[in-house]
This record gives sequence, structure tokens and C-alpha cells, in this order.
Amino acid sequence: MSEINQMAIDLISQYGDDAVSIAMLRAAEYAASFNTEEWIIWEAVINEINEISSNPKLQ
Repeated sequence: MSEINQMAIDLISQYGDDAVSIAMLRAAEYAASFNTEEWIIWEAVINEINEISSNPKLQ
């Protein structure tokens, strides 16, 4: 399990349907502060949350 996948699962476990919104807020914070490395990570987390949410077998 990758770090991105674990972050996505943790957010889903903690925030449920709001996990994507929380990840988007974090990505926006890093983008606003020009922290490209962290922004890219959070964009990947958003994609992973969407992938998990769209594929019930991954949950």
C-alpha cells in the first residue's frame, strides 16, 4: 500500500463523504503557498479518494 493510498483511506475513514473536500482544501492551501511538492501529493490523494470511491472493491 502506497503512502498516497494510505492517506486517502485515512481521510475516508475520518471524514467519509467529505474526504475529497478536505483533501481539496489541503491541496489549495499548499498551492496558495507555492509548495508544489505537497500540492502534487494532495492532488494524488484526491485522485486516489475518487478511485476508491468509484470502485467499491477497493474499500
